[in-house]
Amino acid sequence: MDIKPTGKSISLGDLLKTHKETTLPRETKPSKIESLSEETPEDDKKRAKFYLPVLHINDATQWESKPLSERKPFEGDTAMKTCLGNCCGVENLKGACCQMDPEDLEHVLGPVDEPWIKRMIKFYKKKGMIVTRHDVVIDFEEGKLLGKAHFNDHEVFKSPDSYPIIRMQASGLRFSCKFMNPHNGMCGIYSERPDMCKNYTCSYVKANFLIKTKSHPNTFIKAG
Repeated sequence: MDIKPTGKSISLGDLLKTHKETTLPRETKPSKIESLSEETPEDDKKRAKFYLPVLHINDATQWESKPLSERKPFEGDTAMKTCLGNCCGVENLKGACCQMDPEDLEHVLGPVDEPWIKRMIKFYKKKGMIVTRHDVVIDFEEGKLLGKAHFNDHEVFKSPDSYPIIRMQASGLRFSCKFMNPHNGMCGIYSERPDMCKNYTCSYVKANFLIKTKSHPNTFIKAG
């Protein structure tokens, strides 16, 4: 019903009465919980974009080791499809190692070495972009403040050994490497990525694939 002006003020009691008369009974309104029960595959994809399960990516005991006969070399399309759509066996999950969950922090994006920082500054300079150290990494004093503000004051941010950390960006409900595309999970500096990234292999990959050896790059072995 329409409320017509009466030329006088309305009391709180009258206002509540009017609100009650013009509001549908509670039981006729669809609840938020009920609407979530009718999720579509598209809803699943949206949720997966912002949800990072606790993966324990550095804990070898979390993953059952596949037999050698069932393993594929972790390279090319196999590696890309895994890291960009089935990370740690979770459908639609992309690049968990490049992301950090404030509530379930498993790792930080560091430390990286000083020569790499200098290479990145030169890399962007060649592209005509002025980039400073601050654009590339987070150092100790800043990191302590970020840890307190966004990561529940986690101890890892209080340790000088964690730094320099690759600069991060907000990505949904978590944080990701600044150089990671949050939409497709791809690395924007893959050819220039630091040794920390090049040499990293999560426990899921070690338990499910054959990986290259450092001494013989063309040789694949069972690592876990």
